[in-house]
Amino acid sequence: MRFNKFIWSLFCGSKAGRAAISRYESFLARDERWVELAPKSWMEKLRPIDAMAAQVVFDEVDGVRVVSQDHAGELYERLLDEGFALSLDVEDGDTIYTVVGGDDEPGAWLSMIQGISLGLFKAHPEHFALYLFLRQFNRFNEICDEFGIAVPVLPGKASWRDRAMFYLRINASLQEFRRIHALTPAELCAFLYDFSPHHLAQERGELPPASKVWFLMGGAGDSNDFEFLDAAGDDSTSYWQGNVDTRRGDIMVMWCVSPRSYVHSIWRAETDGFIDPFFHYHSTVWIGARVKVPEITFREIAADPVWSNKPAVKAHFQGASGKPVTAEEYEALLRMIKRKRGKLSDLPRLHGPDLPDHVDVESEREVEQRLLEPLLRELGYVERDWIRNMPVRMGRGERVYPDYAIGAVLKRGEETARIIVEAKRELATEKQILDAYQQAKSYAQRLQSAAFVLVAREGVWIFLQEKGGFLRSLYLHRSWAELRGSDGLHEVKLMIGKAKSRAWAVTPKVPG
Repeated sequence: MRFNKFIWSLFCGSKAGRAAISRYESFLARDERWVELAPKSWMEKLRPIDAMAAQVVFDEVDGVRVVSQDHAGELYERLLDEGFALSLDVEDGDTIYTVVGGDDEPGAWLSMIQGISLGLFKAHPEHFALYLFLRQFNRFNEICDEFGIAVPVLPGKASWRDRAMFYLRINASLQEFRRIHALTPAELCAFLYDFSPHHLAQERGELPPASKVWFLMGGAGDSNDFEFLDAAGDDSTSYWQGNVDTRRGDIMVMWCVSPRSYVHSIWRAETDGFIDPFFHYHSTVWIGARVKVPEITFREIAADPVWSNKPAVKAHFQGASGKPVTAEEYEALLRMIKRKRGKLSDLPRLHGPDLPDHVDVESEREVEQRLLEPLLRELGYVERDWIRNMPVRMGRGERVYPDYAIGAVLKRGEETARIIVEAKRELATEKQILDAYQQAKSYAQRLQSAAFVLVAREGVWIFLQEKGGFLRSLYLHRSWAELRGSDGLHEVKLMIGKAKSRAWAVTPKVPG
């Protein structure tokens, strides 16, 4: 959906809405002790050092006159370039001074972006937005996707300055959204931190079956990892450096680096992998559902006939966090755990897709019912996500009916669909494939689709839009035998799964 003024007005008139807006207005009006008396929901997201940064930033910029967004950007950039100092009292009574920003500590700026934005927001609420989504950029993205807020192109991992400057680009999008919908600064906060989470809240239920296994590392550059892992319970969750191709439900093998050098536990992905520009490691995943396992040492792994051939083992797992683990390697790990009397019944297993063992179909409808629809469910879709035989006008009165339209919008004259699927009994010859390609391509172009798929008893063909069009030579083909393997299904899920298709439904990303 896009921002609905009627629904928003209902929220603003509700008891919860009035309380939220009033709470933020009171915060902005407060002159003394404003940091310690900030809304509790905000302070829960801030470390003590973030609160200190907020106060220092406020003191730096409060007396500066800001008359435009351009001027606000210049102020932010100057603060970043010059940096600011924080003094930290440590246990032995000494004081440590650290610089945030400047040439010395660009990374520290990223980790303190929440406190920095709080200080800027308090000083100049008309020009700076409060950002409290550190390590949860996926949630911020969901809000932007849902309400049509343009998200700038994400900066690369290597450029610390571009990542620090990314706040300005986010701020510009939020200020534009606020201007379009005539929101006050307090109302924008209520929208981001009260209205949107409630609107997007949904019961996620049990984790979906795992389609992939990933390798994670604990203790690499952060000694607190060991403390967290040892204290973690079955219901513990945390963010971790991961792989953006991770999908919710995937299996995560946790390796503790030297001096431990052993497999510590098995986790599950609580979210899809995502990029967080303000997270030190950039690629992020939230993990949970921990199962502690007997320690499997590096020596044991290196002696295993399956794992010993893995390049990462030969490199002693240097830089292996976020790398995939094959199904064969995971099964070998389970055998090692079993030999040490680990309880395999507690451990997650890779999911074998519920697809037919054979493809003895005699009609297009059988292809749809016995092959296509089970595949769509494996990709995360439910029946309400697609429309069969969606009527579409093509030219002068000609009406066509694409077999399946996923994520369709039916507004007359403005019909769209994220993905088009055409089912055929067989696609055994090049001519059959070409004819089906041209048919589905015409539907996809008419409906502004991001992808189209051909399905037959020989398998699936996936075509993604590239540079405004579809190329016959650029596609992925997988047989049903390949799709019955977890790796094959995961590959297709990354291309056209439900999580991917949601990203195609939003306002186009704007360049930074």
